[in-house]
Amino acid sequence: MIRSLRSSALTTAQRAAEAGATLADLSAGNTAFARAESLATARRISEAVMQFASAASLWADAERLSRSRATRDSESRRVAAIPPTPLPAQAPPPAAPAAAVPVDPRTDIQKVVDEYARALESRDIEQVKRAYPGLTTAQQDSWQRFFDRVRNLKASLSVSGISVAGATADVLVSGTYEYDNAGTGRPEQRPVTFRATVTRDANGWRLTTIR
Repeated sequence: MIRSLRSSALTTAQRAAEAGATLADLSAGNTAFARAESLATARRISEAVMQFASAASLWADAERLSRSRATRDSESRRVAAIPPTPLPAQAPPPAAPAAAVPVDPRTDIQKVVDEYARALESRDIEQVKRAYPGLTTAQQDSWQRFFDRVRNLKASLSVSGISVAGATADVLVSGTYEYDNAGTGRPEQRPVTFRATVTRDANGWRLTTIR
């Protein structure tokens, strides 16, 4: 039962992230899920069940909020796109040079996120540093403690939101970490959502900040 509830909650979190939920939208569900995992580990089953249900409900609310926000934004853009009443015909102005069609960088940025995920799966801090040179001392210490507590780590991360400004992009990343608890031997899952900054130079996109 616990495993089914955990899986159902994680599916709800994934749908919310794909709908465009922000880190703030997801935070309440993340907190409830972390509490449920702790209670489940302590074998406080009834309390864990309530927290898994609460996490799923909070993430479902986040999904509805995100979809509603997207609908409002879409309607605003549609209204703004309605052309004004045309003026009397005039001679057409000289044709402007064709503008270059911008290239969607999502695919290349996803490759950067995939490299980071593979580095995490290695549980080797040096590989993590190569994928993410901006790794802070606090982040390094936190990851090392996590690596020491888990086995068979699988990181599934995907770009669920992106905002590009020139050679810099603000990215929302969501997914799950799946692993075996080194102390209990039991398989566990942890939902993850974070924001990252990637920058483009002559060698392509690179991961510069995770927060």
